[in-house]
Formats: sequence, C-alpha cells, structure tokens
Amino acid sequence: MDAIRTVLTEKTADGGYITTIKIEGHDIFVYQPLDVMNGDIINYGYSAPLLMVAGNGAYGKDEAVRYADESGLSKIASENGGSVIFLNPLTNWDEEKEGLYEAVIAKTRIKQWGFSHGILYDDKVPRNPFEARAMEREGFDPVPEYYIFGSPVAAYIYTKGKGADYFARNYLREISGKSSMGDLGMADITMTAITLEGLSIVPEVSCEDVSIVSVGNSEEVNKALRSGRNRVAVCEKLDVIDQYDRYIGDYKRWAGKIRRSVNFRKEGIVMKPERMTVRTSQDNVVIKEKTHEVGYVLFYDEKLDLNDREHPFPLLLCFHGGGDTAVATAVIGEWPQIAKENGFMLCAVEMHLNVTASETMQIVNDLEKRYAIDAGRLYATGFSMGGIRSWDMYQEYPEYFAALAPMCATVDVGENAQFAKAPRVNQDVMVPVFYVGGEESPLAELPFQEGKCYERVKHTFKVNGVARSYDADKENKNSWEDPVYGVKGDEEELLHDPDFEGSVTHVRSFRSKDGNIYTKFVSVSKQKHEIRPYTCRLAYDFLKHFSRRNGKIEIG
Repeated sequence: MDAIRTVLTEKTADGGYITTIKIEGHDIFVYQPLDVMNGDIINYGYSAPLLMVAGNGAYGKDEAVRYADESGLSKIASENGGSVIFLNPLTNWDEEKEGLYEAVIAKTRIKQWGFSHGILYDDKVPRNPFEARAMEREGFDPVPEYYIFGSPVAAYIYTKGKGADYFARNYLREISGKSSMGDLGMADITMTAITLEGLSIVPEVSCEDVSIVSVGNSEEVNKALRSGRNRVAVCEKLDVIDQYDRYIGDYKRWAGKIRRSVNFRKEGIVMKPERMTVRTSQDNVVIKEKTHEVGYVLFYDEKLDLNDREHPFPLLLCFHGGGDTAVATAVIGEWPQIAKENGFMLCAVEMHLNVTASETMQIVNDLEKRYAIDAGRLYATGFSMGGIRSWDMYQEYPEYFAALAPMCATVDVGENAQFAKAPRVNQDVMVPVFYVGGEESPLAELPFQEGKCYERVKHTFKVNGVARSYDADKENKNSWEDPVYGVKGDEEELLHDPDFEGSVTHVRSFRSKDGNIYTKFVSVSKQKHEIRPYTCRLAYDFLKHFSRRNGKIEIG
C-alpha cells in the first residue's frame, strides 16, 4: 500500500477539524469534533472507539460534519477523545470492490506522540530519548507519513442504504489480519459492532461475535441476521446514542475475543482530563526546561463528593507501560470500574516517563489541595514501565504511600524509570507491596528470569522486615524451593482467573517480624507481558487494607 505523504486538515465552524486523507484513491474524511478532552496532551488512540460511516453514497465534507453532529456520533467521539471516519466509494457502492475496510484499517496507527485532530503526524522528530529509541527500533524514515489516529479494538461501523448493502455483502464475517497496538501487542481487525440501516439485500452472516443493530429492515432481513449466534438488536429508527449505550459501547475486541468494556457515561463513571505545569526536578534527565506540562486523567464515581473533607476518599496513581498510554492501561486493567466500586479516585498520568517521582508528587499535592483526598490512603500501581515508576515511589517517597502494586517490571535497585540513578533509595521505611509478573513474559519480570528481579525481591524483604531471609542461591536456581521466586510464601494461594482458562495466579504472602503480612509476590502461569483485570482487582483488595497514619502503617 502506498504511503500517505499529504493530508488536508481544515477547521470546521464549531471548532472541530476535518481532514481529507487519500487511501487507494478514495476520499476518506476524518472528523474530530471540538476537543473537550484535552486531546492535545492526553492520548486516546488506544481507547477511543473507531467510528466509521458508510452512507448511501459519497459524503461531501460539509455533509459529513452535519451527519456526525445531527446523528450523535460527534457526542460519542468527543466524550471519548476520538473522531468519526467517513468512507467514500470510488464511484458508487454497487461497483465498489471488497477491501476498502481493510485498507482503511491498515492506515490506522497509534503512538505516544505526533497525534493531532484525529491524524497521526508521524514526523520522525523524537521529543526525548525514549521516543528516539522507539523510532530506532521501528526503522527511521525521514519522510513523513500520515495515518488515522486510532485502533480497531472498538471498530463500530455505521452504514445506511447502499453503504449497508456493501458491508452486508462483504463484511458479516471474520476479517483476517492484525493491527499493531504497540507494547500491547496486536489487535484483530474484525469489526466489533455494525449498524445496518435500510438494507435492500438479504445478507449471509458467518461471523458469530459481532454486535448487529438492524434499523428499519424487513422481517426477512432480520431473520437472516438472527440466524447465527450474534447479538442482534432490531430497531425501527436510528438512535445513535441510545443504541450505542444499549447494544454497542459495552464491547471491545481484545486478543481475538469480544470482551465487556465500559461506557463511562452509562456506568456513571467520570473521566476527567486535567493538566498541570510542574517545576522540573534536578534529576529529570529528559526535560531540560524549568517547567513542563503534564497531562493526567481522573476517574471516579459520578456520585463521589469531591469536596466533602469530613469523608475523604483514597487516591490511586496509575502509570502506563512504555509503549501505551494513561487511558489504555487504566481501561484494560478495569481500574475505572474498580475505582467506582471502591469509592476512590484514580489518577492515570500521561507520558510519565518524562515525569520524575518528585514531579509526580507535585501533582499529588495539587490534587490534595483541590479535592477531599485522604492523604493517609495514597496508593500507586503501574504496568511495565509504569511498574518501574511504582518502584520509584517505593524508593523515593515511601513515607507518603500506604501501599503499592507494581506490575510486570523492575529495574536494578537504585535505578529509576528514566534509567538514571535515583536521588534516594529507601532502606528502612516499610511500604506494603503487591507485585505480580507473568511466568511466560519475554521481558524480565520475575526472579527466575533475570537477576535484577531477584535483587528487587531481596531488597523488599529487607525494607519490609520480612521475618524470613531471602536466602535463595542466586547462582543455583535448581536449588530453589520455589522455581519462580526462589522461596515459598508463609501463606500460599493458587487462584484461577475466569477469563484465562488454565492460567494459575500463584500468590505468595510473607510475614514481617511483627507477624503481619505486608508483602505479596505473585506470578501468573501462561501470562506473557500483559495487563489482566483479575490481578488488578486482587491488587486493590490488598492495597485497601492499609493506611499510613502519623508515619506508621495501619491495617484495617
């Protein structure tokens, strides 16, 4: 497929943007409504629905914007930080050959930088060493190429008339192919849901997990749509918002399977993006300016009283992986739902690799001033590089945290998430820790995989005052009583994640010298480098039992 080297972006009357992008000769319009989600600093590429429209004929730009606004698609796109993509046939849908959907999906892409107005401006100019390394891995091309900013994890297709006929003829089946999700792996390109309005043909359905909304179709058409095991909703009229809430927005396609997702508005969860200018700390090896701006997203129950100082609530910091984003890690781990269920505020920090532990605490201090946060119940978690950032908080600011849940990564003790020397290494302030790693990860997550993980466990035993010594012979793993961590727990549990048949979550609990359990080391069989909601829930079930009052950890 030819590289896309030029695009035309124009501002719309309502403050949004519409971009014309040529894909195999087709005029494809990418419409991003007015940005109300700080989309210039918060990355929604991994999480926003990919809303695609195929109308009765070709859309003009003004017509596309008008349809998105009047139908309600603009509202869905706006509240999720996404855009609406309009597909146009070369001549007409009757003559259009199969393959347009795949061609458009092939031109979707996600990155941590270079995005604007629904388009990824892949300008090949790294903003920091981490971006430079990523670009080097991918292969440097000095000529810009442009992409649609998004992923097919939630590909929701809206079709009408001849456009509906085209999709019914060609795409009510499983579509072979993959799309890159960066550090999160690969996504299948089969659509997640489709709305078919005004069909003039009787379709054959061979897929079994695509949600189908049938609008204004005959009984014969509806009977054909219902012939399989798909979720099918039959409606007389198009009502985009209602039908999205009832039949579409709760599903995404992860790792080849349709999984339940969350529609924040429907579930009463607030997703509130914010930004703050922080003072750059001396140990920041990435940012050289005196100050820099940090974006983050807050998630909480819409009923949570943010100003009730007599009933303060916990704050959980969430740090994303090196190749994904704040919203992606939060959503995949189901942290917003966990926050609502447990009455805490989640703060997912964007591009935290540019942000030191000290600068992160500036954000915490500001949140504590503005919201009724319980300073004694401050927690943090993170995946991959975010797990390393959680270890940074353990090393540098242990007195502030009631408990921590790093996941799936560490660096050497004394090193931080910017791969630099940490300004402080905690030696004696106990912080409850829940750590989890995948037994089949290609990266270093567990002691049997690499020495730095062994040293991290040993250091945590010392700082947390674990009663038994970490005496596994580092050089002789064959002698280990536990083949993963080296030593067995004082208490052990073998748990089973209902979403991953045959995978065992092995929880090892270690008692400290006062007889209490503050330290849990966990491994998961058949898990590679990935986020799993089950272990996130286990983590918070551990974290919530601890608070820090007058400098001491309290349980209960």
